[in-house]
Amino acid sequence: MDVLDIITRSKSVLDHYNIQALTNKEWLLLLQFSQLRTIKKGEYFIKAGQTSHQLAFVVKGCFRFYYIKNEVEKTSYFTFENDVLASFECILLDQPSAQSIQALEDSEIFVMDYNQMRKLYENNHKFEHLGRIIGEHYILMLHKRLSSYLLDTPEERYLTMVNEMPDYLHRVPLQHIASFIGVTPVSLSRIRKRILKK
Repeated sequence: MDVLDIITRSKSVLDHYNIQALTNKEWLLLLQFSQLRTIKKGEYFIKAGQTSHQLAFVVKGCFRFYYIKNEVEKTSYFTFENDVLASFECILLDQPSAQSIQALEDSEIFVMDYNQMRKLYENNHKFEHLGRIIGEHYILMLHKRLSSYLLDTPEERYLTMVNEMPDYLHRVPLQHIASFIGVTPVSLSRIRKRILKK
């Protein structure tokens, strides 16, 4: 895949985060430690216990973040087009990942080496801005997730998913949605039936 094709396919991510257009020189800097990668359905960006300093943006596809406790998978988050993929305990603390990140469908991601990205922060305000946007996005996601678990019922969490990502919902298997909102698949089925009756 040539440089122009990579730039064209990755540009939507920068547009999504309102990052100023990169010059050709800046793109060449970025591409020195970046790559466009495909991940097949069922494959992993990272598995629990592994260490990686890679950060990625989803160009196409869907991923699930999950933990395993007492042999039960607990889904913590989903990402879709333009979202960030990373294990931040690996990137920031240099620790093995506590969770796995798995592709739920054939996906394409733009992968960057975070250690190299940090060096660019010091020399170019556009890359520094990109890093700040990534951090803000992740903090907001964690805040919404924590607030939802403290304040919402499982039914309210499901309705939030229906309202906030109706186009994506059909791409995620129901057992993972049940895990994400904190119920069993049977309980999710009851929630869906109650909603349909209203």
